[in-house]
Amino acid sequence: MSVLVGDRSESKFEAITYSVELHNMLIELMQRSFGVKDLDQFVRLRYAYGKDEREDFAKYRYLMQKFKDRVDKLAASVTGNVRAANTIYPTSIHEYEQRRDYQNTAIVSCEQLINELQRVVEVFEVDVNVYGRYIKAIDREIGLIKKWRQRDNKIKSYLPG
Repeated sequence: MSVLVGDRSESKFEAITYSVELHNMLIELMQRSFGVKDLDQFVRLRYAYGKDEREDFAKYRYLMQKFKDRVDKLAASVTGNVRAANTIYPTSIHEYEQRRDYQNTAIVSCEQLINELQRVVEVFEVDVNVYGRYIKAIDREIGLIKKWRQRDNKIKSYLPG
């Protein structure tokens, strides 16, 4: 007998598998240059509308590459920290705290990802609506990690010292 998709409960490993999905989604976004269709045209328009004093193509190419690098590192950090937390099965308070630190660091990386995407929207003046699905995905990852931490709270009461 099968269970309907809507009736299935989330796996304990959902935070891990979803972090990989999230990273893949962000890689796809970066391959599309965060939704900037033509960077050179964007720079020309900024100059034409008087937002920049000169057509500085190098500046915006540099910024685009730096945003891509930071987003990729942060997404990798989320996945790495979630996986690191999963490798620790707490048998003492110290191990519980280590695991919790990895979980917290993953959440912080998610928040930094949101900030980076907001910064991309500000700098490159892209449509905010394009980013809705990515922000929801990041928020979902944060929620999964927080649920995981709550499940870990039950373990904490059984740990010695």
